[in-house]
Amino acid sequence: MLNRFLAFIFIVILILVTELIVYSLDKNKDEKRLLLVVAELNKVMGSIFNGALISSEVLKEMVEVSDDHTLTHNQLDRIAKKLLQDYEFVDSILLLPNGVVSYAYPYADNMKAIGHDVLSDHNRKLGSLEAILNREVAIIGPVQLVQNDKQAFIVRRAIRNGSELWGLTSSVVYLESILSNIDRVLKSYNITDYDLLGYNPDSKNNYDKIITSHGVLEGEKLSASVSVFNTKWELIISRTQSSSHIKVFVFISLLVFFLLIITPSIRYFKKYKGSEREKLILENEAYTDFLTGLSNRRGFEHRISHLDSSVTYGAVAIFDIDFFKRINDTYGHDAVLVGFANLCRMHISDSFVLSRSGGEEFILLMPSINIAEAKAQCERLRKVISKELFIVNSLELNLTMSVGVAYFNHKSELKKALTLADKALYQAKQQGRDRVCVIKASI
Repeated sequence: MLNRFLAFIFIVILILVTELIVYSLDKNKDEKRLLLVVAELNKVMGSIFNGALISSEVLKEMVEVSDDHTLTHNQLDRIAKKLLQDYEFVDSILLLPNGVVSYAYPYADNMKAIGHDVLSDHNRKLGSLEAILNREVAIIGPVQLVQNDKQAFIVRRAIRNGSELWGLTSSVVYLESILSNIDRVLKSYNITDYDLLGYNPDSKNNYDKIITSHGVLEGEKLSASVSVFNTKWELIISRTQSSSHIKVFVFISLLVFFLLIITPSIRYFKKYKGSEREKLILENEAYTDFLTGLSNRRGFEHRISHLDSSVTYGAVAIFDIDFFKRINDTYGHDAVLVGFANLCRMHISDSFVLSRSGGEEFILLMPSINIAEAKAQCERLRKVISKELFIVNSLELNLTMSVGVAYFNHKSELKKALTLADKALYQAKQQGRDRVCVIKASI
């Protein structure tokens, strides 16, 4: 009965692991596909809107270099006509002195917009102010144009006369003219269910921001940002789900793997785990100071040899208890050293390596900090020690410590750093003890 129950539990676990593996594979595949799609959309949309940005910049420059910051209708028509010929996705160009549409090309398509004050229109105000306040191009859309009710993107740029606002430019890109490019990219990656949302600070409704939508988004969704210059769009897709055939294949593979590899490994592990435990105990004893429980000198060197490869610099400190011989003769050393080591351990970072190298001398490895930070750490530790009251055989005892600190730029320089730290410790003692000295010379 017990064996059947264990077999049932085993099958359930395999099924859950299968689901987890398939889910992870599907998610990883979708995320990679989404990254590729976003990169392609970034490229395509950048190419499309590049013309609109250039058009707004050209118009801005023309106004700024013109007499009295004024363009005639003929000048605007001539410039705008050339820009629309050069950039196929730019459908209209408007000029808005003081935020009011006063010039437009082509005029016939935009005559209803003449006189429209975007800074007073609550459907346009925030997007316009963004271009003014941020002093950057703002790509707003999709929005419904007042001149022809078409869905479009408005590329706005502020024009200034010195420090004062002169007005705005608007380059219009119709939504319908870019939809085929968006759909082509998404279909090329077999994405059939998606929403692509644009950017419009004047609207709080995501429905109004939809650039294009296809299919039905069901289940778990993935999203990513499409960058159109300094504007972010959001692409949302449904996560794909693998077929039952894939799940069966993964389940059988796991079952075979367990029977052929895991089962023999478990037997091997049971056979040798006792000897491995004994080995670890012996190694721990060899690397540990029996009195304080800290690493000994051999343990310190072992920790150095196994430092994370990301550690490329840091500092070392060598310190000991001042006048320890006098303390040892008076109080004995065991209780003092144990109390001192425990207090040091409580006030250093878990990422540091503290060891007792012998007698009353200790070594502190401080990876990935600069020399100023290392000195500050040691100063804090020195002050903690000097303020602590140690109780030894019912007697109260104050201790001080002297510290030498040195810096290393690479793990290979640690031995040189230890030599310099030892010299710095000697300086600390020569200067009166109870202090931190640093060797600042380059290693």
